[in-house]
Amino acid sequence: MNRKFIIILQVVLALATMAGSIFVSVTPANSLMNWYNVDDAFFYYKVAQNVLAGHGFTFDQINFSNGFHPLWMVVCLGVFWLSRFNLLLPLRVLVLVSGMFNVATSLLLFRFLKRHLHIAAAFIGALLWGTYPAIFNVSTVLGMESSISVFFIILLLSKAASFLNRQELDPHRSRDLILLGVIGGLTILARLDNLFIVAVIGIFLLFKIKKIPAMVIFDLIAITVSIFVAWILRLGSEGVLAHKLSIYPMLMLCLLVRPVAFYFSGCYSGNKPLNRIQMVYRTSLAWVVAFGIEYVTLYVLFKFNITTMFSNSIMLLDAAIGLVIVVIVHLLLLKWSAKAEHSPINTFWNWVKAQWKRVVLDGVAYGAPIAVLVGSYMIFNKVTFGSFSPVSGQIKHWWSSMPNTVYARSVSLLDVLGLSTGGGNGPWSILTSKIYQAAKFVSKPFASLDNNLVFVILLAVGAILFLLLMKAQNGKLARKFFNMMIPAMLIGCIIQITYYFATGYTHTRGWYWMAEMMTIIISGSLVLDGIFSWVDQAKLKIKPSLVFTSLIGLVLVINHMQFISRLTPMSVPEAKQAYYLAEVIEVEFYTEPGSQIGMTGGGLMAYFIHDRTVVNLDGLINSVEYFNAMKSGKATQFLDAIPLDYVFGKPYMLLESDPYGSFLKDRLEEIGYIRGNEGFTLYKYRILE
Repeated sequence: MNRKFIIILQVVLALATMAGSIFVSVTPANSLMNWYNVDDAFFYYKVAQNVLAGHGFTFDQINFSNGFHPLWMVVCLGVFWLSRFNLLLPLRVLVLVSGMFNVATSLLLFRFLKRHLHIAAAFIGALLWGTYPAIFNVSTVLGMESSISVFFIILLLSKAASFLNRQELDPHRSRDLILLGVIGGLTILARLDNLFIVAVIGIFLLFKIKKIPAMVIFDLIAITVSIFVAWILRLGSEGVLAHKLSIYPMLMLCLLVRPVAFYFSGCYSGNKPLNRIQMVYRTSLAWVVAFGIEYVTLYVLFKFNITTMFSNSIMLLDAAIGLVIVVIVHLLLLKWSAKAEHSPINTFWNWVKAQWKRVVLDGVAYGAPIAVLVGSYMIFNKVTFGSFSPVSGQIKHWWSSMPNTVYARSVSLLDVLGLSTGGGNGPWSILTSKIYQAAKFVSKPFASLDNNLVFVILLAVGAILFLLLMKAQNGKLARKFFNMMIPAMLIGCIIQITYYFATGYTHTRGWYWMAEMMTIIISGSLVLDGIFSWVDQAKLKIKPSLVFTSLIGLVLVINHMQFISRLTPMSVPEAKQAYYLAEVIEVEFYTEPGSQIGMTGGGLMAYFIHDRTVVNLDGLINSVEYFNAMKSGKATQFLDAIPLDYVFGKPYMLLESDPYGSFLKDRLEEIGYIRGNEGFTLYKYRILE
């Protein structure tokens, strides 16, 4: 490929993905604030202001807090010293900083894809990432850590894939693993739940996983299907929702134990080919052994209150359904069983003897930088704030234990499966929401046809077509699939999703799922590679892929600029130019200088209000001591000691919902409703003698 042409493509990509941020940075103030439409972003900014002013890591100059991800805080510290000149100036600069991270991510993605795929597919994939509104609105807009998080994810993936696919005897192996470990550590510090992606990529590197046998893949699918079918048949969808915290531990355990049992029973490989009867016998034997291990483990987890339910009937139902499906899979794929010189046990033992030293040394090289970076951060947290991990994550786990919290949204069975049909906060929603729209279109003429059923059918058809595409041309795309380490990303994403669902984490947000979005884009680019390679076989003067790329690229850029212009219009009516400050001005009018005002959230208010202090009541950017006070029923005493003067928020949330009603209901005296974006009510906080 012509080097000059590649440079031109990268320049076009950089301009297209940066133009929107440049435009937003010079828009009127009220339009600019549409970019920062989540309160969480201002938690960072206010803490950064206070650090730079010499008050330490505190939101309110009263309580120290670690409710933020460290790398994005470092970026904010480099930007918000400008707030001493003008409060809007650092916000404009941060739009450009986020835009530059978006450009860097898009260019890294393009170069990564270009190494493996058709250049047109690489360009469209990178442009889609950098401009598509559903992604851009989460990865770059909002002013959150998502922009730096996904930058390090794609940097790690690109470097790891290059490392995995090169020559075995590389003299710089340890040095490169140390570099990968440093990148991995920074990836975790960019967003802490990236730990799962970093860990799985490390496993793929250490054990040189370049291929997963087809039988193993189909076994994993069969195991997943059997578990969810067993739960649904036994409890129904409502029962599954009620006990969702117990499904995922069972799923993860079975996905780990059963393939290992199949391997050692000789189902995947052996020194002698198996006939059908032998395959059924060995599969059944392995299944029984795995069932015993799983039964004991899940029973222990239940007894230690790690899971909320243990059901003999579900275990037996899953065992019966799963065994039937897996036996069918093994019989259909019997000829795909690998032939080995030794038995599975001998093969494994020989591998251990030959490779254990290399694996340990490589593990130290990769893991040591991660341990140093993340360990230092955790020790600093413990010494400074009294907790190894951010208090915000602990609070969101705590919320799930409450019967009447506004933070727990209603979920469907599909949501529990990670297949959210809405375009909001689901892990795979940029894909599943489009499939659901197609399902609604298909079922529209048929009044009795359920949209969710059609959605599941379309999803299954899409998965089958994807697998067939991977198998085409003697598995050409499947090899690229593994060369790009997409399985590592996919497994890491599934573990991350499992963590959130299995631990009862509430109030997940769209920017949690950057790795899932990136996995979808890379997989989609792989599909485009197959399509463009096929259409370019036509003997034409101009390659069809060039025409398609130009048209798709033009549509993406136009769509992106329309999104930006709607989000942040350059022209704002004079009456609305300071509308973003409406609530701030009203609160200042009704409160005295020096007042301490409690709010659930309160980031934007805290950033713009003058001569008053906002105290965060939800605890996400408050201290460990405040969190412990809420848990122990002593939040009122904590707030009295500040002392709190006012509380500003929604009446139901403050007076009725958990946990606020228990410590605020008898202390608030209504002053009045205040017009603004949120429509909050201001209360006087009464300290009882």
